[in-house]
Amino acid sequence: MLRPIIAAAVSALLLFILPAQAEELKVTDITIGTGEEANVGETVVVHYTGWLMDGTKFDSSHDRNQPFSFTLGERRVIPGWEQGVEGMKVGGKRELIIPPELGYGRRGAGNVIPPNATLKFEVELLEVKGKKFSDIGNDELNAKLAAGVPVVDIRRPDEWKATGVLAGSHLITFFDEKGQVNPAFGDELQKVITGPGDEIVFICQSGNRSSVLSQHLSEKAGFTQIANVQNGIASWIEAEGAVGPASLPDNCWLC
Repeated sequence: MLRPIIAAAVSALLLFILPAQAEELKVTDITIGTGEEANVGETVVVHYTGWLMDGTKFDSSHDRNQPFSFTLGERRVIPGWEQGVEGMKVGGKRELIIPPELGYGRRGAGNVIPPNATLKFEVELLEVKGKKFSDIGNDELNAKLAAGVPVVDIRRPDEWKATGVLAGSHLITFFDEKGQVNPAFGDELQKVITGPGDEIVFICQSGNRSSVLSQHLSEKAGFTQIANVQNGIASWIEAEGAVGPASLPDNCWLC
């Protein structure tokens, strides 16, 4: 069944907006790579070493002889890593000085990283694995609409009302302002498509939330024909694309 697959995928997904930066992340290129560039939605494989600012080493993938991998945009690593690794090229090495606000904050991490610690990392990018979904712009979105491909707007009801929505789009909120996932999302999505192999388009306000969802469903639930509207409905409206008033769906979450 599609619903359990999606439910299992979204329940594991951590969706957080990056916190406001009280201090800046400091990025220094030690070696500039010449290979593929790491972008949001792609899985990166890295070697790294981390130190406290007094020189104490607290972790190293080199010591384990085991590279570490994560997907940019899934928020499974600290924000300083998300920001610091994006844009690197394979073969490159960077030094990241990460302030507490973009690291482990006031709580620290166990007995290893104290509260309010600034961290130093040396990160080497070994490999970039391509994402399994496509980013599309306004022209491609228009073609998808004309072809009858279902478009799912995952924003909140207040956002639908504020901007209007694409005609014919399916309105299914994915998560609220606090990052809580809609428990009925899988059930509602199953009403739109029959299985993970169906073609589908996800859209949100700016493309960030829909990108994270697209990546996660492609990686964890086997979706193979996802298109993400890269710059969201904001770009569509800016380009004078047509929108209409939102008609709130049955079983509307947060309405």
